Amino acid sequence: MDSQSVVNTLSSITVGQIIAWASVIVAIITAICTGTIKLYKVFTKYREAKEKNEKQESIIESHEGTLKEIDNTLLEIKKSLEEQKVVNLKQVRHTIVHTCEDALDRGEISINKLRSLEEMYEEYIDIFHGNGYVKTLVEKVRQLKVVGKTDD
Repeated sequence: MDSQSVVNTLSSITVGQIIAWASVIVAIITAICTGTIKLYKVFTKYREAKEKNEKQESIIESHEGTLKEIDNTLLEIKKSLEEQKVVNLKQVRHTIVHTCEDALDRGEISINKLRSLEEMYEEYIDIFHGNGYVKTLVEKVRQLKVVGKTDD
């Protein structure tokens, strides 16, 4: 193709055709830009959702670890409380037995000691579900002479 034929071809193109081609090119560019923007928004939303999901999974894992620690701590507390309950049972039983034997040796009991003994015995039965020889001792003490006056 020589330069004359190029000039002839270009001169044969009308202004309407140039506008039409320009409109088509602008429409194509606009469609490509709009599609690109929409794809970018979709990918951004996907990335945000993925990051949010990963963050929630991390939080859940952290909470699971915390719950396991709490569970272990509660088991330790439960074990400790059971051990303390055994010790408390022995202490209450010892106090009751000591008070009863002391009263039986003297043949009498003061009214305040009897009230205290009855309170401890009630706890001994209600909380520790204890009975046995302690019950027999308390019954014997109840038969003793009660001396003194209440402090009420």
